[in-house]
Amino acid sequence: MPKLNCLSDLGFIENCVFEVIVSTYGINHTPNAAPMGVMTDDMRRLIMKPYTTSQTYRNILFHKHAVINITSDPIIYYRTAFKDANPYKRVPIDWFEKADLVNAPKLNNADACIEVKAIKIENKKRDRAKVLCEVVNISILNTVPKSYCRANFALIESIIHATRIKVFLSEGEKERAKELIKLVKYYDALVKRVAPSSIYSDIMRGILKRIEAWKVKSEL
Repeated sequence: MPKLNCLSDLGFIENCVFEVIVSTYGINHTPNAAPMGVMTDDMRRLIMKPYTTSQTYRNILFHKHAVINITSDPIIYYRTAFKDANPYKRVPIDWFEKADLVNAPKLNNADACIEVKAIKIENKKRDRAKVLCEVVNISILNTVPKSYCRANFALIESIIHATRIKVFLSEGEKERAKELIKLVKYYDALVKRVAPSSIYSDIMRGILKRIEAWKVKSEL
């Protein structure tokens, strides 16, 4: 497996948020994966800010290890963000394999992975923690280039927005939710134009169906 020496090899830039999928083991060693934004402030360590109610946060708190999976595949984002989109309502177990140097799983369908160890965990905000991570290992899993479709970008943005819409609606922040819903509908129109009758349009319908259910539940 090819090895990389630093975060810059993967395109990281200081003080920019990059969307990734964080995979961890639970207390009983059950693998978990969820999309999340991470950043670096010094090109040596990574910072993530998981919700304190999330399984990812609980797993990192227990094991102190995680894997940052790099991918641009919206299908992977969708099925790790919304577990009920999978058979048995969990990410397929065959997507995971043991990381090389940390006690965490990695996604074998990612393009690259960064194995990390949590060296400091802070809870400065009510709903989010700040986890400072030491980079233990960086490796490439998939070196095959992929063609670009605008639906990829639109879907990943919609998935990220959808996870926030759910939180905003549950917390009564309806105006913030409405703004993000407008963006998702804009991206839906884009997907319908560039990828009609595809797996991407199917995923977008699933996202919109979830949003409508959340709206009904919150009486928006």
